[in-house]
Amino acid sequence: MAELIEPPPLAVPVCRDPDDDAILALALAAQADLIVSGDDDLLALGHHRDIPIVTPTQALRQIAG
Repeated sequence: MAELIEPPPLAVPVCRDPDDDAILALALAAQADLIVSGDDDLLALGHHRDIPIVTPTQALRQIAG
């Protein structure tokens, strides 16, 4: 099952790579629990608002809990 979400852009730039702001906007619009990425620019943030940004390994650890 999938849901298409067209998020509005962020009001102000957040990430040092402006293209990654679209990922952050999508995570907010989708009410994501995690952003899983290997992208150094996103990982450098650590989180956006209340959404943690983690590596795949970290995500697997959290899911396996």
